[in-house]
Amino acid sequence: MELRHLRYFCAVADYGTFSAAGRKLHVSQSAISEQLADLEREIGGALLDRTSGRTRLTPQGKLFLAEARKTLLAADRAVDIAQRSLHGQIGTLAIGFFLWGAGSFFSRLVRDYRRLYPEIRLTLHEGHTHAQMDGLTSGKIDVAFTRPLEPPFDRILRSELILRDPVVVVLPRDHRLAGKRISISDLAAESFVMCERHITPALFDSILALCSTAGFSPHIGNTSTTWAGVLTLVEAGEGVALVPSGVRYLRTPGIVFSRLVPQNTHVGLAVAWNPQNENPIQQGFLRLVRENKDRIQRSYSE
Repeated sequence: MELRHLRYFCAVADYGTFSAAGRKLHVSQSAISEQLADLEREIGGALLDRTSGRTRLTPQGKLFLAEARKTLLAADRAVDIAQRSLHGQIGTLAIGFFLWGAGSFFSRLVRDYRRLYPEIRLTLHEGHTHAQMDGLTSGKIDVAFTRPLEPPFDRILRSELILRDPVVVVLPRDHRLAGKRISISDLAAESFVMCERHITPALFDSILALCSTAGFSPHIGNTSTTWAGVLTLVEAGEGVALVPSGVRYLRTPGIVFSRLVPQNTHVGLAVAWNPQNENPIQQGFLRLVRENKDRIQRSYSE
């Protein structure tokens, strides 16, 4: 039994005669008659009463018609789902991000994507850079908002730079420099709170180099494995910190953020993916990110 047998049978039931069904399906009357005779032989009984001028369904034919319609609908749905999947309109997408890097643009981007692709099931995975790299290589996540790729992942994954996030100074609210533009030399006598190097090696080394250029080596009073922890330590009076401006979305009431002048230290934010797992859904999301790069950059200037 083939789907065409079911289509021919349903057409005869709908249009009443072999000739009318043939015209609708653009098939000869004899072909329909032959195929339905094969169908009845396979089933072992009559589905159609051909004794009158208009073909009628037998009681068994009425039962068969209801199930045939269900089968054809299921087949059409299977084709539709496969085609939509090929065009990236249905399926799943796992997105990695870290809160202090996502900023305000991330929630807007996710809402826009859900509106454009309502039948894509999104899962969002928050985690630091190393967790994102593991997720991309293992296939747990499809795309990630992360820092620019470093070895060995730059040889395995692909990425595009979205923006360069300026580094700013975090101070206790009652600090003498609060509210002022600050140069790195203004901080020579301060204790620094740092995010541990294994978490942000590029930024950690950039801060040391920046201080060295200003003629001093920073006194690191305390460290944390998270930016939220860095802000808490600054609020507690453990020192000052240099952080990506996106960290301001984690702000606590006892701290202030000040511009660093001149502004020549930045941290990159990139979107990364695994080329071995590329698919239309992933590419659709990347296309949306590229279309919104200007808006993403503006969100860091708000």
